[in-house]
Amino acid sequence: MEGRRSRSGWIGWLVFLLFILGPSILPPLARWLSQQTGLVIGTTDLFIALIVLMVVISIGSSIFGALRRSSEDTNTTRLPENQPFDMPSAQGEVVRQPTTKPEDVFRTPPPPPEPPRIPASSANLPGAPRFEPIIDPRILTIGMIGIIVILFIFGVLFLFLNP
Repeated sequence: MEGRRSRSGWIGWLVFLLFILGPSILPPLARWLSQQTGLVIGTTDLFIALIVLMVVISIGSSIFGALRRSSEDTNTTRLPENQPFDMPSAQGEVVRQPTTKPEDVFRTPPPPPEPPRIPASSANLPGAPRFEPIIDPRILTIGMIGIIVILFIFGVLFLFLNP
């Protein structure tokens, strides 16, 4: 995941720079392109074209990256699945691993044992969960009263100072 991000992260920086530097760079570039092509090209047209071009490049690089990863996956060597393989143990002797048959792998496990039943009269259930408020209600009340007082003061000042 990190490898994919680092390859396409430059497009985000390019869009950021386009938003920051675009108002000073794009108008002269739009005038120059209008002179060269004979078409009327505005700054917004050029801005939209650059954004669309970056989106197309991003989509293309994602597609080519996915194709490259899938071709790398098909070229990798794999262990044979049905052949037993030798594995050295801690004592240095070679231990032969048994083969796994499809019947062993796809066998359904036995059902779990039923939990013991507890009579309803002796069951002690916990109480309802209690949640602490994020903001203390007293602070919230003081803040709301303060906002109302400030709005009242500004309303009175507006009425008296507005002719």
